[in-house]
Amino acid sequence: MKTLTPVDEFIDDFARKRVRTWLDKLSFPAIILVWVTAIITIGLAYYLFTNDKNYLYYNLTQSPVEGLLNHIYFSFTTAIAAGFGDIIPRGIFKTVSVIEVVTGLLMLAVVMSKFVSLKQNMILEEIYELSFSERVNRVRSSLLVYRQNLGRIISRIEEGVIKKREINDLYVHISSFEDILHEIEVLISRKEEMHFTKVLDPLNAELIFGSAISSFEKLHELILVLDQNNKKDWRRDVTVHLIYKCIMLNQKLFDQVNSSKMLPEKNLADLNAQKSKVVDAIRTAMNVPEEKVPETIIVK
Repeated sequence: MKTLTPVDEFIDDFARKRVRTWLDKLSFPAIILVWVTAIITIGLAYYLFTNDKNYLYYNLTQSPVEGLLNHIYFSFTTAIAAGFGDIIPRGIFKTVSVIEVVTGLLMLAVVMSKFVSLKQNMILEEIYELSFSERVNRVRSSLLVYRQNLGRIISRIEEGVIKKREINDLYVHISSFEDILHEIEVLISRKEEMHFTKVLDPLNAELIFGSAISSFEKLHELILVLDQNNKKDWRRDVTVHLIYKCIMLNQKLFDQVNSSKMLPEKNLADLNAQKSKVVDAIRTAMNVPEEKVPETIIVK
């Protein structure tokens, strides 16, 4: 068995990739058109180059084939290897017909492969659609759960049954909020031109951003309740750090959606106004000197 040199392997791999890339770029109708055109062209060649030595022959009538359509008919039956036997080639046309059989079968294999590929792509797109919708719903559900958790903490503070450990562990809930914001960033960063990539539609985008703003409003409400009940233990460095990271990440998300024109201008303006209002309120309620905020997360 012959061993390929690294150069031969590179050339072989490069050639296969080039062919695969070329085939992937061709659409199904384009491949069909190329296949049919090649068959008709060969049939035309049979017709034009017919002479006394090279011709197609009727088996039943024992006479040469006449007419362009009959030559194209023979080309089709040869290309798909039907082999009816009513027409047989003579002379050099025997060699041509053998080459056409091999080429036709290869082209037929390409056509069938493309057809199967299209079917697979349709199934994959349906699966991806379901997966993407489930991911959007999961983000919205996570934001709702986050607000519910903060709501329970607020209720426990107002009832006077909150434990110091729960206040110290407030950063855990803020950290989950940061993770959700990162998930939103992934959703809105998708590009339409990428294969199997669905872009967040305006309705879901508005719902998600509205839900994120509501989550910041709930966080602001919690900060106010904590301060009103003299629960200062929540102002740990890690908690403050995470809140500012969430503010920074939220600003980044709004910058992306503003530049993408994903939402109508009026809806986008309303969301930006709500976002600015609640973020300013949180910053005011926290009353943390800027020099105590890590430089990497300072939001101007």
